[in-house]
Amino acid sequence: MFDADDLPAFEPPEFDEHPDGDDVERPPLRGTTSPPAGLHDVDWAALEDAYGTAAETPWFIEALTSDDGGDRNFGVYGLYSATTHQGSVYTASEAAIPFLAELVRQDNTLALLFLARIAAGETHFVARPDDVGKATSEYAGAVAEFAPDVEAMWARTGDDEALRLLVLLGREPEELPALTPDATAGLCLAHGFLAARDNVVTSGSARSTDARVEHVAAARDLMTHSPSLYVRGAAAACVVYSGFADDHSLALLHHLAQGEYPVHDVWTGDLAELAASAWTFGTDDDGLLTAPNNSLPNLHTRLLERMARQFRPSDRVYRPLAPEELTDAQRTTLETALRASPETITGSDVDHLWIDVPGTVAAAHRLLGTSTGELSRRTSRGLLWFVLENGLLARDDRQSALAALAEVDAWTALGEVFAARRPNGTEESITLTVRRLHGEDAATLALCSVFADALAHHLPQAEAFLAEWLPKVSEVDGYDLAFAVPGQRIGTALAALARSGGLPARFQPMVKPYHRFPEYSTVPLPLLRELEDSRLTDG
Repeated sequence: MFDADDLPAFEPPEFDEHPDGDDVERPPLRGTTSPPAGLHDVDWAALEDAYGTAAETPWFIEALTSDDGGDRNFGVYGLYSATTHQGSVYTASEAAIPFLAELVRQDNTLALLFLARIAAGETHFVARPDDVGKATSEYAGAVAEFAPDVEAMWARTGDDEALRLLVLLGREPEELPALTPDATAGLCLAHGFLAARDNVVTSGSARSTDARVEHVAAARDLMTHSPSLYVRGAAAACVVYSGFADDHSLALLHHLAQGEYPVHDVWTGDLAELAASAWTFGTDDDGLLTAPNNSLPNLHTRLLERMARQFRPSDRVYRPLAPEELTDAQRTTLETALRASPETITGSDVDHLWIDVPGTVAAAHRLLGTSTGELSRRTSRGLLWFVLENGLLARDDRQSALAALAEVDAWTALGEVFAARRPNGTEESITLTVRRLHGEDAATLALCSVFADALAHHLPQAEAFLAEWLPKVSEVDGYDLAFAVPGQRIGTALAALARSGGLPARFQPMVKPYHRFPEYSTVPLPLLRELEDSRLTDG
Protein backbone atom coordinates (compact mmCIF):
# COMPACT_ATOMS: atom_id res chain seq x y z
CA MET A 1 0.00 0.00 0.00
CA PHE A 2 1.29 3.45 -0.89
CA ASP A 3 1.97 5.54 2.23
CA ALA A 4 2.19 9.26 1.60
CA ASP A 5 4.10 9.77 4.85
CA ASP A 6 7.09 8.01 3.28
CA LEU A 7 7.32 10.52 0.45
CA PRO A 8 10.08 13.12 0.37
CA ALA A 9 9.21 16.74 -0.35
CA PHE A 10 7.97 17.13 -3.90
CA GLU A 11 10.13 19.16 -6.28
CA PRO A 12 8.62 19.90 -9.71
CA PRO A 13 10.87 18.54 -12.48
CA GLU A 14 12.64 20.49 -15.14
CA PHE A 15 10.63 20.31 -18.38
CA ASP A 16 12.36 19.64 -21.69
CA GLU A 17 11.29 20.06 -25.25
CA HIS A 18 10.05 16.83 -26.77
CA PRO A 19 12.82 15.09 -28.76
CA ASP A 20 10.56 14.91 -31.80
CA GLY A 21 10.72 18.69 -32.02
CA ASP A 22 6.97 19.38 -31.74
CA ASP A 23 7.65 22.43 -29.53
CA VAL A 24 5.60 20.94 -26.68
CA GLU A 25 7.28 21.04 -23.27
CA ARG A 26 7.21 17.64 -21.56
CA PRO A 27 8.69 16.20 -18.38
CA PRO A 28 11.59 13.79 -18.86
CA LEU A 29 9.53 10.57 -18.95
CA ARG A 30 11.79 7.69 -19.84
CA GLY A 31 9.40 4.81 -20.32
CA THR A 32 6.56 3.92 -22.65
CA THR A 33 3.24 5.44 -21.62
CA SER A 34 -0.40 5.07 -22.65
CA PRO A 35 -2.18 8.26 -21.57
CA PRO A 36 -5.99 8.38 -21.54
CA ALA A 37 -7.57 9.84 -24.68
CA GLY A 38 -8.06 13.59 -24.53
CA LEU A 39 -5.77 14.07 -21.53
CA HIS A 40 -3.70 16.79 -23.18
CA ASP A 41 -6.68 18.52 -24.75
CA VAL A 42 -7.75 20.06 -21.43
CA ASP A 43 -6.55 23.62 -20.72
CA TRP A 44 -4.79 22.56 -17.54
CA ALA A 45 -2.88 25.82 -17.29
CA ALA A 46 -6.19 27.57 -16.62
CA LEU A 47 -6.85 25.29 -13.63
CA GLU A 48 -5.28 25.38 -10.19
CA ASP A 49 -3.47 22.92 -7.96
CA ALA A 50 -1.76 23.36 -4.59
CA TYR A 51 1.05 25.41 -6.13
CA GLY A 52 -0.82 27.57 -8.64
CA THR A 53 -1.28 26.69 -12.28
CA ALA A 54 -1.97 23.00 -12.95
CA ALA A 55 -0.02 22.76 -16.21
CA GLU A 56 1.95 19.72 -14.96
CA THR A 57 -1.10 17.66 -13.93
CA PRO A 58 -1.57 15.81 -17.25
CA TRP A 59 2.04 14.67 -17.14
CA PHE A 60 1.57 13.35 -13.62
CA ILE A 61 -1.42 11.32 -14.83
CA GLU A 62 0.39 10.08 -17.92
CA ALA A 63 3.37 9.06 -15.77
CA LEU A 64 1.13 6.63 -13.85
CA THR A 65 0.84 4.59 -17.05
CA SER A 66 4.58 4.31 -17.69
CA ASP A 67 6.46 1.02 -17.71
CA ASP A 68 9.33 2.83 -15.96
CA GLY A 69 9.31 2.91 -12.14
CA GLY A 70 10.93 6.31 -11.96
CA ASP A 71 8.22 7.77 -14.17
CA ARG A 72 5.52 6.30 -11.97
CA ASN A 73 7.18 7.76 -8.88
CA PHE A 74 7.23 11.14 -10.61
CA GLY A 75 3.48 10.85 -11.20
CA VAL A 76 2.77 9.75 -7.64
CA TYR A 77 4.80 12.58 -6.12
CA GLY A 78 3.17 15.12 -8.39
CA LEU A 79 -0.44 14.05 -7.85
CA TYR A 80 0.02 13.70 -4.12
CA SER A 81 1.77 17.03 -3.62
CA ALA A 82 -0.02 19.18 -6.18
CA THR A 83 -3.48 17.74 -6.83
CA THR A 84 -4.41 16.07 -3.51
CA HIS A 85 -2.11 18.00 -1.20
CA GLN A 86 -2.71 17.00 2.46
CA GLY A 87 -6.22 15.89 1.59
CA SER A 88 -7.19 19.18 -0.10
CA VAL A 89 -8.68 19.29 -3.59
CA TYR A 90 -8.51 21.85 -6.38
CA THR A 91 -10.03 22.52 -9.79
CA ALA A 92 -7.30 20.35 -11.28
CA SER A 93 -8.44 17.51 -8.99
CA GLU A 94 -11.94 17.59 -10.44
CA ALA A 95 -10.64 17.69 -14.01
CA ALA A 96 -8.42 14.68 -13.30
CA ILE A 97 -11.31 12.41 -12.22
CA PRO A 98 -12.47 11.06 -15.61
CA PHE A 99 -8.91 10.38 -16.74
CA LEU A 100 -8.06 8.55 -13.52
CA ALA A 101 -11.29 6.57 -13.93
CA GLU A 102 -10.16 5.54 -17.40
CA LEU A 103 -6.95 4.20 -15.87
CA VAL A 104 -9.00 2.30 -13.28
CA ARG A 105 -10.68 0.49 -16.17
CA GLN A 106 -7.14 -0.65 -17.01
CA ASP A 107 -6.65 -1.89 -13.41
CA ASN A 108 -4.21 0.87 -12.54
CA THR A 109 -4.03 0.80 -8.73
CA LEU A 110 -2.19 4.11 -8.49
CA ALA A 111 -5.01 5.85 -10.34
CA LEU A 112 -7.46 4.20 -7.97
CA LEU A 113 -5.59 5.52 -4.98
CA PHE A 114 -5.79 9.10 -6.23
CA LEU A 115 -9.47 8.78 -7.04
CA ALA A 116 -9.90 7.81 -3.39
CA ARG A 117 -7.88 10.81 -2.23
CA ILE A 118 -9.93 13.17 -4.39
CA ALA A 119 -13.18 11.69 -3.06
CA ALA A 120 -12.26 11.29 0.58
CA GLY A 121 -9.12 13.28 1.34
CA GLU A 122 -6.59 11.58 3.59
CA THR A 123 -8.25 8.19 3.22
CA HIS A 124 -5.65 6.40 5.35
CA PHE A 125 -7.03 8.25 8.40
CA VAL A 126 -10.41 6.49 8.07
CA ALA A 127 -10.33 3.88 10.82
CA ARG A 128 -13.90 3.61 12.14
CA PRO A 129 -17.44 4.35 10.97
CA ASP A 130 -17.69 7.89 12.33
CA ASP A 131 -14.58 8.81 10.33
CA VAL A 132 -16.35 8.05 7.05
CA GLY A 133 -18.69 11.01 7.20
CA LYS A 134 -15.73 13.35 7.71
CA ALA A 135 -13.85 11.88 4.76
CA THR A 136 -15.73 13.36 1.83
CA SER A 137 -14.61 16.20 -0.38
CA GLU A 138 -16.63 18.50 -2.60
CA TYR A 139 -15.78 16.19 -5.51
CA ALA A 140 -16.94 12.94 -3.88
CA GLY A 141 -20.08 13.00 -6.01
CA ALA A 142 -18.05 13.36 -9.19
CA VAL A 143 -15.96 10.34 -8.21
CA ALA A 144 -19.11 8.38 -7.31
CA GLU A 145 -20.25 8.61 -10.94
CA PHE A 146 -17.46 6.16 -11.73
CA ALA A 147 -18.22 3.75 -8.87
CA PRO A 148 -19.27 0.99 -11.33
CA ASP A 149 -15.77 1.09 -12.81
CA VAL A 150 -14.25 0.79 -9.33
CA GLU A 151 -16.60 -2.08 -8.50
CA ALA A 152 -15.67 -3.84 -11.72
CA MET A 153 -11.99 -3.48 -10.85
CA TRP A 154 -12.67 -4.95 -7.40
CA ALA A 155 -14.42 -7.91 -9.02
CA ARG A 156 -11.49 -8.48 -11.41
CA THR A 157 -8.57 -7.91 -9.05
CA GLY A 158 -9.77 -8.02 -5.43
CA ASP A 159 -7.77 -4.81 -4.87
CA ASP A 160 -8.41 -3.70 -1.28
CA GLU A 161 -8.07 -0.02 -2.22
CA ALA A 162 -11.01 -0.53 -4.60
CA LEU A 163 -13.00 -2.11 -1.80
CA ARG A 164 -12.37 0.78 0.59
CA LEU A 165 -13.23 3.38 -2.02
CA LEU A 166 -16.51 1.57 -2.66
CA VAL A 167 -17.29 1.73 1.04
CA LEU A 168 -16.45 5.44 1.23
CA LEU A 169 -18.79 5.96 -1.72
CA GLY A 170 -21.51 3.95 0.04
CA ARG A 171 -21.53 0.95 -2.33
CA GLU A 172 -22.39 -2.52 -1.05
CA PRO A 173 -19.53 -5.04 -1.22
CA GLU A 174 -19.82 -8.70 -2.07
CA GLU A 175 -21.04 -11.34 0.37
CA LEU A 176 -18.94 -12.99 3.06
CA PRO A 177 -16.59 -14.82 3.04
CA ALA A 178 -14.13 -14.11 0.21
CA LEU A 179 -11.46 -16.37 -1.25
CA THR A 180 -8.47 -15.24 0.83
CA PRO A 181 -8.17 -14.28 4.51
CA ASP A 182 -7.11 -10.70 3.71
CA ALA A 183 -10.02 -10.23 1.33
CA THR A 184 -12.43 -11.71 3.87
CA ALA A 185 -11.15 -9.36 6.59
CA GLY A 186 -11.53 -6.39 4.27
CA LEU A 187 -15.08 -7.41 3.43
CA CYS A 188 -15.92 -7.76 7.11
CA LEU A 189 -14.80 -4.19 7.77
CA ALA A 190 -16.58 -2.91 4.67
CA HIS A 191 -19.86 -4.51 5.75
CA GLY A 192 -19.42 -3.13 9.26
CA PHE A 193 -18.84 0.42 8.08
CA LEU A 194 -21.87 0.39 5.80
CA ALA A 195 -24.03 -1.29 8.44
CA ALA A 196 -23.09 1.43 10.94
CA ARG A 197 -24.50 3.94 8.50
CA ASP A 198 -27.64 1.97 7.62
CA ASN A 199 -28.38 0.88 11.19
CA VAL A 200 -27.66 4.38 12.57
CA VAL A 201 -25.07 3.01 14.98
CA THR A 202 -23.09 5.50 17.04
CA SER A 203 -20.21 4.79 19.39
CA GLY A 204 -21.29 3.15 22.62
CA SER A 205 -24.81 2.42 21.42
CA ALA A 206 -26.73 -0.54 20.04
CA ARG A 207 -28.34 -0.41 16.61
CA SER A 208 -31.28 1.94 16.07
CA THR A 209 -32.77 -0.16 13.28
CA ASP A 210 -32.13 -3.58 11.78
CA ALA A 211 -31.92 -2.43 8.18
CA ARG A 212 -28.68 -4.33 7.49
CA VAL A 213 -28.37 -7.68 9.23
CA GLU A 214 -27.79 -10.24 6.47
CA HIS A 215 -24.03 -10.33 7.05
CA VAL A 216 -24.05 -10.58 10.85
CA ALA A 217 -24.47 -14.37 11.12
CA ALA A 218 -21.57 -14.95 8.73
CA ALA A 219 -19.42 -12.46 10.66
CA ARG A 220 -20.18 -14.21 13.95
CA ASP A 221 -19.22 -17.55 12.43
CA LEU A 222 -15.93 -16.15 11.15
CA MET A 223 -15.25 -14.54 14.52
CA THR A 224 -15.53 -17.96 16.18
CA HIS A 225 -14.10 -20.40 13.65
CA SER A 226 -11.68 -18.66 11.27
CA PRO A 227 -8.07 -19.89 11.61
CA SER A 228 -6.89 -16.32 10.87
CA LEU A 229 -6.62 -13.90 13.81
CA TYR A 230 -6.91 -11.06 11.33
CA VAL A 231 -10.23 -12.37 10.05
CA ARG A 232 -11.47 -13.00 13.59
CA GLY A 233 -10.63 -9.45 14.65
CA ALA A 234 -12.16 -7.89 11.55
CA ALA A 235 -15.29 -10.03 11.98
CA ALA A 236 -15.63 -8.93 15.61
CA ALA A 237 -15.25 -5.31 14.50
CA CYS A 238 -17.92 -5.94 11.87
CA VAL A 239 -20.33 -7.23 14.53
CA VAL A 240 -19.64 -4.21 16.75
CA TYR A 241 -19.92 -1.63 13.98
CA SER A 242 -23.16 -3.24 12.79
CA GLY A 243 -24.69 -2.48 16.19
CA PHE A 244 -24.59 -5.96 17.72
CA ALA A 245 -21.75 -5.63 20.23
CA ASP A 246 -21.82 -8.39 22.85
CA ASP A 247 -19.49 -9.78 25.51
CA HIS A 248 -17.93 -12.27 23.07
CA SER A 249 -17.01 -9.74 20.37
CA LEU A 250 -15.80 -7.11 22.85
CA ALA A 251 -13.72 -9.63 24.80
CA LEU A 252 -12.05 -10.83 21.61
CA LEU A 253 -11.29 -7.28 20.49
CA HIS A 254 -9.91 -6.32 23.90
CA HIS A 255 -7.66 -9.41 23.87
CA LEU A 256 -6.37 -8.69 20.36
CA ALA A 257 -5.69 -5.07 21.31
CA GLN A 258 -3.02 -6.21 23.77
CA GLY A 259 -0.88 -8.12 21.24
CA GLU A 260 1.41 -7.42 18.33
CA TYR A 261 -0.18 -8.56 15.10
CA PRO A 262 1.20 -6.66 12.11
CA VAL A 263 -1.10 -6.78 9.12
CA HIS A 264 -1.01 -4.93 5.84
CA ASP A 265 -4.22 -3.59 4.40
CA VAL A 266 -5.85 -0.28 3.57
CA TRP A 267 -7.67 0.10 6.89
CA THR A 268 -4.87 -0.38 9.37
CA GLY A 269 -1.23 -1.34 9.72
CA ASP A 270 -1.71 -3.23 12.96
CA LEU A 271 -4.43 -5.58 14.11
CA ALA A 272 -4.04 -4.38 17.71
CA GLU A 273 -4.92 -0.82 16.66
CA LEU A 274 -7.90 -2.03 14.64
CA ALA A 275 -9.13 -4.08 17.60
CA ALA A 276 -8.59 -1.25 20.10
CA SER A 277 -10.52 1.20 17.92
CA ALA A 278 -13.44 -1.21 17.45
CA TRP A 279 -13.51 -2.08 21.15
CA THR A 280 -13.57 1.61 22.09
CA PHE A 281 -16.37 2.25 19.60
CA GLY A 282 -18.53 -0.60 20.87
CA THR A 283 -18.01 -0.30 24.63
CA ASP A 284 -20.52 1.68 26.69
CA ASP A 285 -19.53 4.63 28.89
CA ASP A 286 -19.21 2.60 32.09
CA GLY A 287 -17.11 -0.02 30.36
CA LEU A 288 -14.65 2.62 29.18
CA LEU A 289 -13.77 3.38 32.80
CA THR A 290 -13.93 -0.10 34.30
CA ALA A 291 -11.75 -1.85 31.72
CA PRO A 292 -8.24 -2.95 32.77
CA ASN A 293 -5.69 -0.21 32.21
CA ASN A 294 -3.81 -1.96 29.42
CA SER A 295 -1.59 -0.24 26.90
CA LEU A 296 -4.33 -0.45 24.26
CA PRO A 297 -6.82 1.04 24.57
CA ASN A 298 -5.24 3.13 27.33
CA LEU A 299 -7.09 5.34 29.80
CA HIS A 300 -6.31 8.51 27.86
CA THR A 301 -7.94 7.09 24.72
CA ARG A 302 -10.93 5.81 26.65
CA LEU A 303 -11.47 9.14 28.41
CA LEU A 304 -11.31 11.03 25.10
CA GLU A 305 -13.96 8.70 23.71
CA ARG A 306 -16.13 9.19 26.79
CA MET A 307 -15.77 12.97 26.62
CA ALA A 308 -16.70 13.04 22.94
CA ARG A 309 -19.94 11.20 23.77
CA GLN A 310 -20.89 13.12 26.90
CA PHE A 311 -20.09 16.75 26.08
CA ARG A 312 -21.93 18.69 23.41
CA PRO A 313 -20.23 19.85 20.21
CA SER A 314 -19.12 23.46 20.46
CA ASP A 315 -18.60 24.20 16.78
CA ARG A 316 -16.07 27.04 16.65
CA VAL A 317 -16.79 28.74 19.97
CA TYR A 318 -16.53 27.15 23.40
CA ARG A 319 -19.81 27.35 25.32
CA PRO A 320 -19.07 26.46 28.93
CA LEU A 321 -21.38 24.25 30.92
CA ALA A 322 -22.79 25.86 34.02
CA PRO A 323 -22.21 23.78 37.18
CA GLU A 324 -25.93 23.07 37.46
CA GLU A 325 -25.86 21.51 33.97
CA LEU A 326 -23.07 19.06 34.81
CA THR A 327 -24.34 15.47 34.80
CA ASP A 328 -23.11 12.74 37.14
CA ALA A 329 -21.47 10.97 34.19
CA GLN A 330 -19.65 14.13 33.09
CA ARG A 331 -18.51 14.73 36.66
CA THR A 332 -17.12 11.19 36.87
CA THR A 333 -15.27 11.65 33.58
CA LEU A 334 -13.64 14.91 34.66
CA GLU A 335 -12.78 13.63 38.12
CA THR A 336 -11.15 10.53 36.65
CA ALA A 337 -9.19 12.62 34.16
CA LEU A 338 -7.96 15.03 36.84
CA ARG A 339 -6.93 12.15 39.07
CA ALA A 340 -5.34 9.78 36.58
CA SER A 341 -4.91 11.39 33.14
CA PRO A 342 -4.94 15.23 33.22
CA GLU A 343 -3.41 15.35 29.73
CA THR A 344 -6.83 14.24 28.51
CA ILE A 345 -8.03 17.73 29.42
CA THR A 346 -4.95 19.78 28.59
CA GLY A 347 -3.83 17.97 25.44
CA SER A 348 -6.97 16.89 23.62
CA ASP A 349 -6.23 15.90 20.04
CA VAL A 350 -7.90 17.67 17.16
CA ASP A 351 -10.75 15.16 16.88
CA HIS A 352 -11.87 16.03 20.39
CA LEU A 353 -11.00 19.75 20.42
CA TRP A 354 -14.38 21.19 19.50
CA ILE A 355 -16.46 19.87 22.37
CA ASP A 356 -17.60 21.84 25.37
CA VAL A 357 -15.27 20.34 27.93
CA PRO A 358 -12.97 22.45 30.15
CA GLY A 359 -9.61 22.92 28.48
CA THR A 360 -7.40 23.47 31.53
CA VAL A 361 -7.02 21.70 34.86
CA ALA A 362 -8.01 24.89 36.69
CA ALA A 363 -11.13 25.28 34.54
CA ALA A 364 -12.13 21.67 35.23
CA HIS A 365 -11.79 22.21 38.99
CA ARG A 366 -13.91 25.36 38.78
CA LEU A 367 -16.67 23.55 36.91
CA LEU A 368 -16.59 20.75 39.48
CA GLY A 369 -16.73 23.25 42.34
CA THR A 370 -13.46 22.00 43.84
CA SER A 371 -11.49 25.24 43.55
CA THR A 372 -11.41 28.48 45.52
CA GLY A 373 -10.32 32.02 44.66
CA GLU A 374 -11.76 35.10 43.03
CA LEU A 375 -12.66 33.35 39.76
CA SER A 376 -14.86 30.96 41.75
CA ARG A 377 -16.69 33.78 43.52
CA ARG A 378 -20.40 34.16 42.79
CA THR A 379 -21.40 37.64 41.61
CA SER A 380 -24.77 39.13 40.74
CA ARG A 381 -24.04 38.08 37.12
CA GLY A 382 -23.08 34.54 38.08
CA LEU A 383 -19.85 32.74 38.90
CA LEU A 384 -17.01 35.00 37.80
CA TRP A 385 -15.27 32.32 35.70
CA PHE A 386 -18.54 31.55 33.94
CA VAL A 387 -19.20 35.23 33.24
CA LEU A 388 -15.74 35.58 31.69
CA GLU A 389 -15.89 32.37 29.64
CA ASN A 390 -19.51 32.48 28.53
CA GLY A 391 -20.03 36.23 28.46
CA LEU A 392 -16.74 37.87 27.54
CA LEU A 393 -14.98 35.13 25.56
CA ALA A 394 -17.91 33.39 23.88
CA ARG A 395 -20.26 36.38 23.36
CA ASP A 396 -18.01 39.45 23.72
CA ASP A 397 -20.18 40.79 26.56
CA ARG A 398 -17.85 43.33 28.18
CA GLN A 399 -20.53 44.98 30.32
CA SER A 400 -21.39 41.79 32.18
CA ALA A 401 -17.70 41.05 32.70
CA LEU A 402 -17.02 44.54 34.08
CA ALA A 403 -20.07 44.36 36.36
CA ALA A 404 -18.92 41.01 37.76
CA LEU A 405 -15.32 42.17 38.22
CA ALA A 406 -16.54 45.21 40.15
CA GLU A 407 -17.84 42.85 42.85
CA VAL A 408 -14.55 40.98 43.43
CA ASP A 409 -10.86 41.71 43.87
CA ALA A 410 -10.11 42.26 40.17
CA TRP A 411 -6.35 42.43 40.74
CA THR A 412 -6.28 39.02 42.39
CA ALA A 413 -8.59 37.65 39.68
CA LEU A 414 -6.16 38.90 37.03
CA GLY A 415 -3.41 36.84 38.66
CA GLU A 416 -5.66 33.78 38.58
CA VAL A 417 -6.50 34.25 34.88
CA PHE A 418 -2.86 34.73 33.80
CA ALA A 419 -1.00 32.15 35.85
CA ALA A 420 2.56 30.86 35.61
CA ARG A 421 2.81 27.73 33.49
CA ARG A 422 5.43 26.26 35.84
CA PRO A 423 5.91 26.69 39.58
CA ASN A 424 7.87 29.86 40.36
CA GLY A 425 7.94 30.70 36.65
CA THR A 426 6.99 33.89 34.86
CA GLU A 427 5.73 32.50 31.55
CA GLU A 428 1.96 32.93 31.76
CA SER A 429 -0.96 31.08 30.24
CA ILE A 430 -4.71 31.61 30.45
CA THR A 431 -6.33 29.29 33.00
CA LEU A 432 -9.80 29.79 31.52
CA THR A 433 -10.92 27.63 28.61
CA VAL A 434 -10.08 29.43 25.37
CA ARG A 435 -11.56 27.98 22.20
CA ARG A 436 -12.09 30.63 19.58
CA LEU A 437 -11.74 30.53 15.83
CA HIS A 438 -8.58 32.67 15.92
CA GLY A 439 -6.91 30.97 18.85
CA GLU A 440 -5.76 32.64 22.06
CA ASP A 441 -4.82 36.05 20.63
CA ALA A 442 -8.37 37.41 20.57
CA ALA A 443 -9.07 36.01 24.02
CA THR A 444 -5.88 37.52 25.43
CA LEU A 445 -6.80 40.93 24.03
CA ALA A 446 -10.34 40.73 25.42
CA LEU A 447 -9.13 39.70 28.87
CA CYS A 448 -6.28 42.25 29.08
CA SER A 449 -8.55 45.04 27.89
CA VAL A 450 -11.50 44.32 30.19
CA PHE A 451 -9.21 43.85 33.20
CA ALA A 452 -7.44 47.13 32.41
CA ASP A 453 -10.81 48.87 32.75
CA ALA A 454 -11.75 46.84 35.84
CA LEU A 455 -8.50 47.84 37.62
CA ALA A 456 -9.54 51.50 37.86
CA HIS A 457 -10.14 50.88 41.58
CA HIS A 458 -6.92 48.89 42.05
CA LEU A 459 -4.34 51.37 40.74
CA PRO A 460 -2.11 51.27 43.85
CA GLN A 461 -1.72 47.49 43.42
CA ALA A 462 -0.99 47.94 39.72
CA GLU A 463 1.66 50.60 40.47
CA ALA A 464 3.30 48.45 43.15
CA PHE A 465 3.42 45.52 40.75
CA LEU A 466 5.02 47.60 38.00
CA ALA A 467 7.52 49.11 40.43
CA GLU A 468 8.55 45.60 41.48
CA TRP A 469 9.21 44.58 37.87
CA LEU A 470 10.69 47.85 36.58
CA PRO A 471 14.32 46.89 37.34
CA LYS A 472 13.91 43.51 35.64
CA VAL A 473 12.23 45.03 32.60
CA SER A 474 15.10 47.46 32.22
CA GLU A 475 17.54 44.56 31.94
CA VAL A 476 15.95 42.76 29.02
CA ASP A 477 15.59 43.62 25.36
CA GLY A 478 12.00 42.57 24.92
CA TYR A 479 10.14 41.45 28.01
CA ASP A 480 9.48 37.84 27.13
CA LEU A 481 13.07 36.90 26.30
CA ALA A 482 13.57 33.70 28.30
CA PHE A 483 10.10 34.49 29.66
CA ALA A 484 11.79 36.74 32.17
CA VAL A 485 8.70 38.73 33.16
CA PRO A 486 4.92 38.17 33.46
CA GLY A 487 4.15 40.04 30.25
CA GLN A 488 0.33 39.86 30.16
CA ARG A 489 -0.07 41.27 33.67
CA ILE A 490 2.52 44.00 33.09
CA GLY A 491 0.75 45.05 29.90
CA THR A 492 -2.64 45.05 31.63
CA ALA A 493 -1.32 47.09 34.56
CA LEU A 494 0.24 49.65 32.19
CA ALA A 495 -3.03 49.92 30.26
CA ALA A 496 -4.99 50.38 33.51
CA LEU A 497 -2.81 53.35 34.49
CA ALA A 498 -2.88 54.83 30.99
CA ARG A 499 -6.68 54.67 30.84
CA SER A 500 -7.06 56.15 34.32
CA GLY A 501 -5.49 59.55 33.73
CA GLY A 502 -2.11 58.94 32.18
CA LEU A 503 0.90 56.68 32.54
CA PRO A 504 3.40 57.95 35.15
CA ALA A 505 6.73 58.97 33.61
CA ARG A 506 8.73 56.39 35.55
CA PHE A 507 6.74 53.56 33.95
CA GLN A 508 6.84 54.89 30.39
CA PRO A 509 10.15 53.09 29.61
CA MET A 510 8.27 49.83 30.25
CA VAL A 511 6.20 50.43 27.12
CA LYS A 512 8.23 48.53 24.59
CA PRO A 513 7.60 45.35 22.66
CA TYR A 514 7.32 42.29 24.82
CA HIS A 515 9.35 40.57 22.11
CA ARG A 516 12.02 41.82 19.73
CA PHE A 517 9.31 41.43 17.07
CA PRO A 518 6.13 43.18 18.31
CA GLU A 519 3.80 40.88 16.35
CA TYR A 520 4.98 38.01 18.59
CA SER A 521 4.38 39.92 21.78
CA THR A 522 2.84 38.17 24.75
CA VAL A 523 0.63 41.25 24.99
CA PRO A 524 -1.72 41.72 22.03
CA LEU A 525 -0.45 44.16 19.44
CA PRO A 526 -3.51 46.50 19.66
CA LEU A 527 -2.82 47.01 23.35
CA LEU A 528 0.86 47.74 22.66
CA ARG A 529 -0.17 50.34 20.08
CA GLU A 530 -2.54 51.91 22.60
CA LEU A 531 0.25 52.09 25.19
CA GLU A 532 2.70 53.59 22.70
CA ASP A 533 0.15 56.23 21.71
CA SER A 534 -0.44 57.02 25.38
CA ARG A 535 3.30 57.37 26.01
CA LEU A 536 3.74 59.73 23.08
CA THR A 537 0.75 61.81 24.20
CA ASP A 538 1.94 62.05 27.81
CA GLY A 539 5.50 62.75 26.69
